[in-house]
Amino acid sequence: MTAGMAKTDSLTLIRGLLDAEAQRDAAGILARLTSDFSEEYPQSGERIAGPANAVAAALADPNPLLATAPRLTPCGETLLLVEARVAGATEQPWVVSLYELSGALVQRRTTYLAAPFAAPAWRARWVEAIPDDPTALGAEAGTEVEHSLVQRYARALAANDLERLGQMRHAEWVADLPQSGERFRGHVAVVGADRDYPGGLPTGAEQRLRGADDRWALTPSYVPLRIDGRGLHWVSESELTYATGEQVHGVALLTFRDGKAIAERWYYCAALEPAAWRRPWTQG
Repeated sequence: MTAGMAKTDSLTLIRGLLDAEAQRDAAGILARLTSDFSEEYPQSGERIAGPANAVAAALADPNPLLATAPRLTPCGETLLLVEARVAGATEQPWVVSLYELSGALVQRRTTYLAAPFAAPAWRARWVEAIPDDPTALGAEAGTEVEHSLVQRYARALAANDLERLGQMRHAEWVADLPQSGERFRGHVAVVGADRDYPGGLPTGAEQRLRGADDRWALTPSYVPLRIDGRGLHWVSESELTYATGEQVHGVALLTFRDGKAIAERWYYCAALEPAAWRRPWTQG
């Protein structure tokens, strides 16, 4: 998205693309993609290069991901996050997609599937249910922050530096886990749960924060960390390894107010096998 493209225009673009895909409108899909469009599925390691291949794959999909009431969040000037439940699926997983924009078109999409899971009994004392109509912590509640602040927050997350995180979180901070319907209200709650975590917390690897402009930094452990843009909302992509050896992808939406983190939504996405029907159009 070029400088000056309004937020409402980017929202209209993505809503139009979602509608075209739901209707299997090939021309409508192509009209909203750049000539070098690519699509990635990190959980399965698949990549589709080129708008023609992307459209062919979308039309061949035997079970298209029809989203229910998608939630669209602009993150900086060139990135938009879409979160939604998948309609018609038995488990109704979440689909979480990052749309990177160029000009008035979509240049890249990264898609994750996050299956629902039962809220574990061991952390019931630390959480509450996400409200049916959760308070929106959007532009009206947030304030723009600089790269350096988000870098420091990301480093504290990567290092599980609970003391530092407590200093950087707003008094009204909440974190939601849509897959289980749980909400942590306040830093004390998530610290208590972290300390009770069976087998210890997972470790992080190659975390990437996204917003708008490309920038790179290094975490304390010298893992590459990409910081894109600045603004109210930031998206973090990471890989986590649990004590059992299981590896999952993590996706989080971070919102800031008054120079501190005010709200987060976390998704955990297990590895998936590449889709056999998509093989003619994928790499990797």
